Amino acid sequence: MVEKKPVPFQAHAGKKGLGPKIIWVCVSIAIILFAKGLFKKKPQKNIPPRPVEIAEAVVRDVPVYIDSFGNLTPPNDVDIKSQVTGAVKEVNFTEGAEVRTGDLLFTIDPAQFEAQLKKAQAALLADTASLSLKKNTLERNRALFDKKLISQQEFDKYQTDFAAAEAAVKLDAAEVELAKISLEYCYIRSPVDGLAGKRQVDLGNIVSAYSGPTLVNVKTMDTLYVDFTVAENYLDGIRKAMAAGKLKVEAIVGDDESRKYPGELELLDNSVDNTTGTILLRALVANKDKALWSGQFVRVRLILSVKKDAVLVPYDAVQLGQKGSYLFVVTEDNKADLRLVKSGSRQQENIVIEDGVKPGEKVVTAGQLGLSPGASVMDAVEMRKMQQEAAAKQKKK
Repeated sequence: MVEKKPVPFQAHAGKKGLGPKIIWVCVSIAIILFAKGLFKKKPQKNIPPRPVEIAEAVVRDVPVYIDSFGNLTPPNDVDIKSQVTGAVKEVNFTEGAEVRTGDLLFTIDPAQFEAQLKKAQAALLADTASLSLKKNTLERNRALFDKKLISQQEFDKYQTDFAAAEAAVKLDAAEVELAKISLEYCYIRSPVDGLAGKRQVDLGNIVSAYSGPTLVNVKTMDTLYVDFTVAENYLDGIRKAMAAGKLKVEAIVGDDESRKYPGELELLDNSVDNTTGTILLRALVANKDKALWSGQFVRVRLILSVKKDAVLVPYDAVQLGQKGSYLFVVTEDNKADLRLVKSGSRQQENIVIEDGVKPGEKVVTAGQLGLSPGASVMDAVEMRKMQQEAAAKQKKK
């Protein structure tokens, strides 16, 4: 009996070797179908608009200026000293108080100067009487000389005596005036309107004339000079602006733009400091309310001209990138449009845009971080309002 062997599986009888190929094709199709199912793109979710703060670009006339730092100094800074030697008898002012021209500040003991005045006046009286006698004698002898009763030599002597007596009277009159001046110097008065400083001497101290200590300092405060420097490359522009008229200056205390004190440029120094490459300027600033103080440092703004119809946006809108300054403009369909801009001078909370933004366009002032061109945006103020309205409706339900 012959044993029958099992016949291996074949896809098609009579076509040997096709079975593995069919299996490979089936496997490949399965892999492709699996891959398509695995890497099939998922439907993209709608990204909500980014909340940003928005402001509108406006048109305004703005000043063209140079910013610097300066130091305030008084136009009159007077060290009061005694012009006579003597003891300080009285102090007639309050330290730190405001004084006026002619106000009595100190009294130096006038006793010896009063005595000197009386002595000079007495000498004047005596020499005036002697002059009168010499004059009468001269007139009497003039008649005798005309009649040839006395000699020329005798008459010349009478004339000389009269001239000497006349000179003595003039000298005495000068001594009287000098004594009066010295006596007046005993009463030391303020030469200017200003603010008195600390008293430097006490009652009873002996002070020397001219070379003695400073008794007190008085500074003018109603107006103040502000001295400041700018780089020499601004020189031509400043000179051209000065040729057109008086330049305005603003003194600004600290970072508070509301505390501005107007003034006018008084001086452009006649040379450039070749050690620093700067030039000194001086302006006179009004200080009626005494808010500014001598020696104080302030920001100084020198206004050269006025730029007409400048485009301004909030300062916070402008960002600095690798290609320079840029900002985001919100288009009509509420998309973010990145703009490279040319920025100008800062104007308080705004900045001038020389190129890149048109008047009336809306710019992003907050929320730029992570914002990309073409991204949907929404005004944060309107978004908060919508959220509040939605919350209110939900609360009613």
